[in-house]
Amino acid sequence: MPDKAYHTGLHSQAILTCRNLSLERDKTSLLKNISVMIPRGMCTVIIGHNGAGKTLLMQALHGIVTLSTGQIDAPGRQAQKMVFQKPVMLRRTAGQNFDFICPGIDPALKGDWFGRAGLRGRMHLPARLLSGGEQQKLAIISALAASPELLFLDEPSAHLDFEASHFVETELLAARARGMSVVMSSHSRSQAQRLADYILLMKRGRLAEFTEKDSFFTSPSSDEGREYLALT
Repeated sequence: MPDKAYHTGLHSQAILTCRNLSLERDKTSLLKNISVMIPRGMCTVIIGHNGAGKTLLMQALHGIVTLSTGQIDAPGRQAQKMVFQKPVMLRRTAGQNFDFICPGIDPALKGDWFGRAGLRGRMHLPARLLSGGEQQKLAIISALAASPELLFLDEPSAHLDFEASHFVETELLAARARGMSVVMSSHSRSQAQRLADYILLMKRGRLAEFTEKDSFFTSPSSDEGREYLALT
């Protein structure tokens, strides 16, 4: 299965490739022999049920966990950003948190990002006093404003209401249109259908299927894909 996912004809267009990626902790295999190419300038959505390994795979691809085996070829860490499901906030104001991620950004552009996210009145508040949803939006606009080549997001709408989720999805589609490569996890089938160009299905630490979105949702090639669609 990994070799099938690796040889997709995307080699020249890939922003990230990994081969034979495995991760073990305390003699337990958490990621198992994953090989995949992430296409450049597109949105790849990682799906799967709880415990499938979605978050751990993104952390591995981003280079923040130590692999047991495998190789990853990707842009340098300075060209990547990752937004965690529970954002990490510094002991600074919301505006200063933004500045830390986007040093030197034009103040007018900074104000525009805060305004679009509905956070303009929160800019001078301690970031850790913001609600969970506000922290999530702050982390997302900071990452987007930094214009990374490759952006990872772990369940970006997990703490957001409908309006805020719509804002995030709109901004992610705009970022992709500008050429940003996005890799995100989602528990929402409908969100994956709205945002994805490619679907990466995980099950029990293995890559079960990697294919174009339309192919996956109309005719998945794996038993795991058919099972996922039947249960969601």
